[in-house]
Amino acid sequence: MKWLFSALICSVVTLQGLTESPVPQKPPAYDADLFKRDVQVFSFYAEFLYWRVQEGALDYALKMRHPAWSALSDSFAQGKFEKATFNGDPGIRVGASFFRAPKYWEMWVQYTRLTARGQDSSGKPDPTNEFLTGTWPQIMTDPLSGANTHIHLNYNVADVLVDRYFNPNPHLRLRLIGGGTVAWINQDWKIHYTTSAGGLTKVRNRWAYIGGGFRVGTIVDWFWGYDIYVTASASTGVLMGSYRNRAEQVTNFTPGGDTSVPVRKADYRDARPAFTVQALLGPSWQKNCSSTRVEVFAGYELNTWLNLQEVYRSTGGPPSVAKETWINTGMLTLQGLTTRVTVDF
Repeated sequence: MKWLFSALICSVVTLQGLTESPVPQKPPAYDADLFKRDVQVFSFYAEFLYWRVQEGALDYALKMRHPAWSALSDSFAQGKFEKATFNGDPGIRVGASFFRAPKYWEMWVQYTRLTARGQDSSGKPDPTNEFLTGTWPQIMTDPLSGANTHIHLNYNVADVLVDRYFNPNPHLRLRLIGGGTVAWINQDWKIHYTTSAGGLTKVRNRWAYIGGGFRVGTIVDWFWGYDIYVTASASTGVLMGSYRNRAEQVTNFTPGGDTSVPVRKADYRDARPAFTVQALLGPSWQKNCSSTRVEVFAGYELNTWLNLQEVYRSTGGPPSVAKETWINTGMLTLQGLTTRVTVDF
């Protein structure tokens, strides 16, 4: 009877197991791993930049809009300031990174390059009692018939950065970055003043900066749905480096002196800090594939630099008389469109 009773119990247990429905398994969420945070990858990216450089202290002439208050007495600045301006110019940024999973840190290297140019010109107003005057000494005694300017900027920045990776929630990736930065930037600004009699005065102002320091900031990716994200970044940096500023001026005005000798030739050098702030914002499309992850971004970027743009002018006088320095300063700003393609391997 024992064996019959045991067989009966086993049959009941087996039948119960066959008739019970299996516990349904919850399917994984489609956005459970948007950023592949547990996958160790190398990333490579290339950016196309279309930026415009903007600076202060680039005035070169005044174009009168009405007659002076007196034809016999001294007057001061009259009319509209004419200034050098930059065009929109293309640039590039290339970089690579390594993400160390599951330690959640990442190392970056990147290089940014932009060459910017601009030119402007102005002529004498039509009324005979209105004039075009230089904001640098024009030297010639005849009134100016025209003035033109050309400006050129070389911009190079290289960064080596490390970030710490955080996922506050599945839809948000936050990276805190920090590391070293190096910049070498130079600018060449030329001005020509001309008269109808063939008089010519040339002014040239150049500065160059090479420095290195550190940069800190953050990068945010926020998922909105349908593979669309909002991407933003901001950083600030402090650099220390070598600064040089040179001002030169020559003229063909023969009654004034020896035309083979510059009217102005001054050279200023120092070691100085420079401060920079960067901000970036725009939409991105990011897609997880079987073995890679792709990002396409387009947005607005703003870079500002302080303590670089300076223009040195001075009072005039005989060689033995003091020349007081007038320094005009401005902010160097690069801003415009940034587009990027990133691929993980």
